[in-house]
Amino acid sequence: MLRTALTPKFLGLLAFAIAFFIATIFLGRWQMGVAHDRGRLDDVSQAGQRPAVELTTYLDPGQAFPADASGQLVDATGRYVPAHEALVGGRLLDGRDGYWVVTALRTQEAVFPVVRGWVPDPADVSAPPTGTVTVRASLAPSESPVEGTTVLPAGQIPSIDTARLVNLWDGTIYNAIGFAQSETRDGAEIAAAAPMKRIPPPMPNITPNSRNVAYAIQWWAFGVFGFWFYWRMLRTEVRLATPTPVKKEPIHA
Repeated sequence: MLRTALTPKFLGLLAFAIAFFIATIFLGRWQMGVAHDRGRLDDVSQAGQRPAVELTTYLDPGQAFPADASGQLVDATGRYVPAHEALVGGRLLDGRDGYWVVTALRTQEAVFPVVRGWVPDPADVSAPPTGTVTVRASLAPSESPVEGTTVLPAGQIPSIDTARLVNLWDGTIYNAIGFAQSETRDGAEIAAAAPMKRIPPPMPNITPNSRNVAYAIQWWAFGVFGFWFYWRMLRTEVRLATPTPVKKEPIHA
């Protein structure tokens, strides 16, 4: 079989099978990319179409973040606590590096971490609105803790990790982050003080588009089939080239 496999004919077939397999790998990965992109668009569209709900009716303090809560708009009413505010560096907005400004909104039930906006420099942070305000925010889960030995300036944290905020802020904390889309007081909207900018709703968890995932699997199956076809032809060629032993009839006296 090895001698047959090393003939120019089957070396060419093997090279074609390998090239075809590599092509199907890239085509499958392309379809998976399309699946995630379409899933991203679908999830963003669905999240934006959900009606806003009261935070107190949607989440309980300390409750685990629901799997489908990313992008959900909620209304939370309370008072900002200026002393409980932190900056999260290394955050991009429109291609610019800057800081998220996260402030504790104390509601009647618990403390809600609200990202009031983005600023290019810590000196640009404006004081939070005073009095009772209603914040319409887009929900996101708590960020993962960041391990490291880097010492941050006072008032800065490496990530919005609610488990960390429990130790920094007083009271029970909602296990969620709210990205403020608007703030109102006595029915009037409060504009973000420049240069602070509102942050668009973060991308929800992505559910890949099942149709394109199926296409990707089909491409990868085609790639495997190319090797199977090569092996089948090689075996057939070897079988045809192998002479069939002639069965000798016994000689009778």
